[in-house]
Amino acid sequence: CYLVWLLIKLKVSGFLLSVCTQNTVADIVFLVDGSNSIGPANFQQIREFLSSLVENFEVAPDRIRIGLVQYSDTPYTEFSLSTYQNKEEILSYIQNLRYKTGGTFTGKGLEFMLKQHFVEKARSQVQQNVPQIAIVITGSDSQDEVESQAQELMQRGIKMFAIGIKDANETLLRQIASEPYDQHVYSVSGFAALQGISQSVIRKVCTAVEETQKEVILMSKASFRNQVVKVVTKILPFALGCDETAQADIVLLVDSSGSIGDSHFKEVREFLHSFVDSFNLRPDKVRVGLAQYSDKPYQEFLLGDYSDKTDLQQKLTDLIYRGGSTNTGLALTYIRENYFRLARQNVPGIAIVITDGESNDDVEEPSQRLRNLGVSIFVIRVGTGDMEKLRTIANIPHEEFLFSIDSYQELQGLKESLRNKVSDVDEMKYISSEQHSYKLVGNVPQVQQKIKSAIDTWEDAAVARGECMHNLLFFP
Repeated sequence: CYLVWLLIKLKVSGFLLSVCTQNTVADIVFLVDGSNSIGPANFQQIREFLSSLVENFEVAPDRIRIGLVQYSDTPYTEFSLSTYQNKEEILSYIQNLRYKTGGTFTGKGLEFMLKQHFVEKARSQVQQNVPQIAIVITGSDSQDEVESQAQELMQRGIKMFAIGIKDANETLLRQIASEPYDQHVYSVSGFAALQGISQSVIRKVCTAVEETQKEVILMSKASFRNQVVKVVTKILPFALGCDETAQADIVLLVDSSGSIGDSHFKEVREFLHSFVDSFNLRPDKVRVGLAQYSDKPYQEFLLGDYSDKTDLQQKLTDLIYRGGSTNTGLALTYIRENYFRLARQNVPGIAIVITDGESNDDVEEPSQRLRNLGVSIFVIRVGTGDMEKLRTIANIPHEEFLFSIDSYQELQGLKESLRNKVSDVDEMKYISSEQHSYKLVGNVPQVQQKIKSAIDTWEDAAVARGECMHNLLFFP
């Protein structure tokens, strides 16, 4: 029997090593429920489960690094990614891990993990494209909201695993975990059953790490090539006087509720005139659509639904102030279903919301569903409305996607800044790779030569477009 057990163990270990190799690099942070719902005896089962997972990882400063957070009423850092240099120190700490007790605030724990562990100041290697993994272990429902915190983690590229024990809510686990759920969600009937899933968890974590590493390698190779092409075909024409080539589908969503007022709405209309005038409005380049909203949304014109720029400006002049209550969430759903469903594929989709910040309905889910389509959401808050609600609408980082001004008279001052940031969604400002990093400023011929040299490293690079691009790239 012992021989059979040993052979099985060796076979499993061999399989695991074939996935998590000695060269595997990752940052893994555990978020462990230490609330009253667990109990001292069951918490010991969690200690043993953690130990069995860590035991199978190749822990080292330049390999897999481990962090641990325990949460109940409040989250607490047990140790960070850079605290321990080897597996033995981590296992010793886990063996003596104290049990916190208290309430179950999983959302707080997720937010704490994001802001205190998956950041550079905590020695996270996220900027070095090292796979970031979070493993959440919980034994009960949460007393606070978790979905927005989990989504923010996933937006930062962190793979989320959720392990629920006994009374854990299946819906909660799916809100926490990455997709596909069958690869990232575990639910066991009791604490004693944890050991039965340990090998599967290790296998799936290692698989996620390897897949992430492969994606990074492929993206790095493809990204440099694509960035070169984008720089050549989109940015340099601006600098050298060629036709503008940027593409985007931009939907303006304008708050026309009673809290705005007719005089302020005139300021909005003037801002819209000057803002859209700066784009190359053509059916194959930049298309603009606009919807107003108050208690319900109003379709003013769909993407590209104008004959030329003069016609578009007339449509803006004809906008009427609606009045009524403010349902921003309903309006976000409306533009998702009626505007962005008709948007072009492989062209940046951009929504710009102009509002005083107050809304009578939920905005979080409609915003997330819009982002799930790949739409980048900018928000302009005018006045002193609910900034927290607007943070859930805007993309991250908020300093790039969320603007706040005191009055509608200040809108004109935002025109250039907003246009540049909208353009940044489509245009690449840097060429980056391990061997190449060029900022597109300074001497244009030097930039030309660097780009030409970079392109020459790929036989299939074909980026010259027209006489302008031919003269730009393949100069004598």
